[in-house]
Amino acid sequence: MRGVGTMTLRGLRAGLAALALGLASAAWAASPDGQARTITLKDGTGVPVTVFPAAGKALLLWLPSEMGLVPAEADAAARLARRGVEVWLADTLSARFLPPLPSSLEKIPAGDVTQLVEAARHDSGKTVYLVAAGRGAVPALRGAARWRERHGGSSPGLGGAILLYPDLYVATPEPGEEAKYLPIASHTRLDIVILQGELSPWYWYLDTLKATLRQGGSKVEITPLPGTRDRFYGRGAAKVPLASEQAMAKRLPQLIFDALQALQRMPGGTR
Repeated sequence: MRGVGTMTLRGLRAGLAALALGLASAAWAASPDGQARTITLKDGTGVPVTVFPAAGKALLLWLPSEMGLVPAEADAAARLARRGVEVWLADTLSARFLPPLPSSLEKIPAGDVTQLVEAARHDSGKTVYLVAAGRGAVPALRGAARWRERHGGSSPGLGGAILLYPDLYVATPEPGEEAKYLPIASHTRLDIVILQGELSPWYWYLDTLKATLRQGGSKVEITPLPGTRDRFYGRGAAKVPLASEQAMAKRLPQLIFDALQALQRMPGGTR
């Protein structure tokens, strides 16, 4: 009976993983360039990944934010692939059966990200760059730190991270209040480009965030986005985007491409 129960549990997990992959694939049905696959982690967890292959030497590992992975990101991935940049959209939230909420990002193990980096490196031989928005910056940086630990203080094959309006706060600061950041912010040594809307209340904390990231040895460049707030490309119907945000959302592939080039120009002393 015990064996039957184990088999039933395994079958259930496999079925749920397949369902998650199917849902992830359906989300990108409008992007025919994407190829659905599953990366199986060491603990048996299956991570649904949509691969947008390209011939270039760079690979963007795009992780979900508190919004999950949204159609605008799939569209950007397809457009980037046509420009020679391979993109993997990895749904680490559905892999752990977590809802798209800020608190869910705290529950993603750092090892999930490092194993995805390892899989991307193994399968492609390319330099991997992380992409994450909002609270998704937390597992991205934790994964990068774990990758560095695993390689004795260096980051072979991990070229840096592109963070869109990163949320690394312990708690949302009140207006005029000093920002307090999660420990990972000052314990990360990585090349980072931050894309931050000028209409976001967090825009005025960028100098503090930059200084905090530099404490760990990170190199940081900031690209201001005029006329935009956070989530400028993924706002739902209840949060009507500004005309300037709609225009900026159309530029998302170019913004990511430019940020990638900025990372590639960095001296690479943090790698």
